[in-house]
Amino acid sequence: MSTVAPRPISFTSVEIATASPAPARERPSGVPFKLSRDSKVAIGSTLFALAASGFLALMPRQPPDPRLHGTFRLWQGNAYVIVVKYPLSELKTAKLYEDNKPLGPSNSDPQAISANGHGLYKLYREPDETAPTLMFSASDNTDPNTNGRKYRLE
Repeated sequence: MSTVAPRPISFTSVEIATASPAPARERPSGVPFKLSRDSKVAIGSTLFALAASGFLALMPRQPPDPRLHGTFRLWQGNAYVIVVKYPLSELKTAKLYEDNKPLGPSNSDPQAISANGHGLYKLYREPDETAPTLMFSASDNTDPNTNGRKYRLE
């Protein structure tokens, strides 16, 4: 039996056998890493979404619009009702304005609003409702849907 002397190992060039038949590609140093088109689109979309979110977070919040929007429904007589669709801190202290002129008195009796009108109003919330309701009459007892005036609560 003959003994084979071990060969010295060189650390400068080591060949590694790969399982795939494709030849290994070497990337020369200094060449930038290349991304596929799909990867570029995904990265760009993500960066755009992050920038847009940051921009929206920096914008000041707008206060709710105090104008009453929608159709005023005739309740009876001179009284009209509308659901108030924005938050009010205090229902009892809210003031109703018709073209920047205050109406009132507030918290009037619904029968008085219907019979007398002339700017009386009541802002209330039913126990089973989440949004408050405004019952009011125009200052001259006209239909607030057609009289051309603007109404707002503050």
